Amino acid sequence: MKDLAAALRPLGLAPVPRAGGDRAAASDAPDYATGDRELFVDVAASHGGTRDLRASVVQLALRAHGREGRGVLLVQRTRMSAAGMRAEWDRLLEVLAPEIAARLGLVALLDDGAVVVPDGPVLQELVAAAAKAGTAGKRVRVDRSFEVMRVLLARWLMRQGRIAIGELGRQAGLSHPSVSKALAALGDAVERKPDRSAILRTFPHEQWARLLALAPSVRQTTAFVAGRCRIIEPRELLDRLADLRPPGVAAGGAVAARHWHPGLELPLLQRVDLSVHAPDGPMDTAFVGELDLGLAQAPTGTTPLLVLHAVPRAESLFTPSHGPGLPIADPVDALLDLHEAGLDERASALVRALRGEA
Repeated sequence: MKDLAAALRPLGLAPVPRAGGDRAAASDAPDYATGDRELFVDVAASHGGTRDLRASVVQLALRAHGREGRGVLLVQRTRMSAAGMRAEWDRLLEVLAPEIAARLGLVALLDDGAVVVPDGPVLQELVAAAAKAGTAGKRVRVDRSFEVMRVLLARWLMRQGRIAIGELGRQAGLSHPSVSKALAALGDAVERKPDRSAILRTFPHEQWARLLALAPSVRQTTAFVAGRCRIIEPRELLDRLADLRPPGVAAGGAVAARHWHPGLELPLLQRVDLSVHAPDGPMDTAFVGELDLGLAQAPTGTTPLLVLHAVPRAESLFTPSHGPGLPIADPVDALLDLHEAGLDERASALVRALRGEA
């Protein structure tokens, strides 16, 4: 718990002493709380499944009933899937009194992703802090299954030539057997040289289609909109990002596409896409709160203002900007962002331009 306490301290959360100084004793006190008690956190270090989750939620609801402020359940390990936990959480809140349910939140760091309900800067900061504490002394499993293709495709688009397989594995953060398996999955689209290097022969259409289908989960995509009664222009957001320059964050989407092909025709900027280097676990999104406290998770079916995408490989491969702005995401991330925004023709035009076929 010491690592977690240290990680939560910058958020203003401190351990709440138990009666008689015994933190192991049963008590009505939460595990952590801010000085003004506006936010309190119960930590469920391990969950066996649905029954344990229900017990923890009931305890959290009882704490919320007896005090003001917002209560958050922090789950660090469980047998439940992210989808299963989200569904069970929603069911449990339906049976609670609305005035209590409205003040409860969930943050769960699971093997198949993070669950944050309701999403927003405060709970995203809690995710980042818990992930930092959970990764002390160990690495969290992340999905790098497509990183070999993404590195090779970026080199193919930028016409950088072959790469040593050892270096490919180092950049992707994969072992030699994993790299070999990924190269085999690319089939005839890749060529392995006698000198233990590899290069793409052509665009890997089959693997690319698989990545597009799985992109939201592979990239841990998180979208935000401006809060109620707020109007924030994408250009204004980019200016703030240029001043803030959060570490490990690069401009993607239309900004990156125009960097790689200045002549690319794109519609008026509607959203800001960012690539966030996250080699060891969930994205650190704490900077979103610094950017604008009014940003909130984008409801399904709405047009987002800010979209974050994780880059899980060992090396970000971001390109420094020519000016004071953010670094630039690689052209593969730019392509993925264009497809997600529904700009498929622009994505194809970018590929043709980079390969000299336009």
